[in-house]
Amino acid sequence: MGVKMPIIPRKRLARLVNCRPFTLVLAPVLLAACAVGYQAHGSLSDIPGELRGKGYPGGTGGGRFALADREGRLSCDGEAFPPAAAVTPGMCAGESGAGMVRCSDGRTIPIRWQAITCRSWQGSGEDARGNRLEFRMERR
Repeated sequence: MGVKMPIIPRKRLARLVNCRPFTLVLAPVLLAACAVGYQAHGSLSDIPGELRGKGYPGGTGGGRFALADREGRLSCDGEAFPPAAAVTPGMCAGESGAGMVRCSDGRTIPIRWQAITCRSWQGSGEDARGNRLEFRMERR
């Protein structure tokens, strides 16, 4: 009692085989597009150079972000709390709020942020010694 295997006509088999290269090329491209995400960058007045990292928007506004210098000496994790109220219902631009950044050297920086669009926001704050952090997060 063997299992009968379906017979695939030659033309149909040729079409199936010819689609494979297209699928092999398209799948990684689609996956890479999803992985781009939000980019974060900023500066801290007492650290030379730019800080770079990733952003993770929150579902109700605000979000989280991580920044680090190129040499890996300093890393900071920030949280932008959701806005208290929307400026215009259904619109993101102009929303603002507070947050907190904690860095690997022990400093904490209270921040204020403002939405530029629904896909980007910026903010700033100062640590206890008066060093200024400025940052921006946007979808690339």
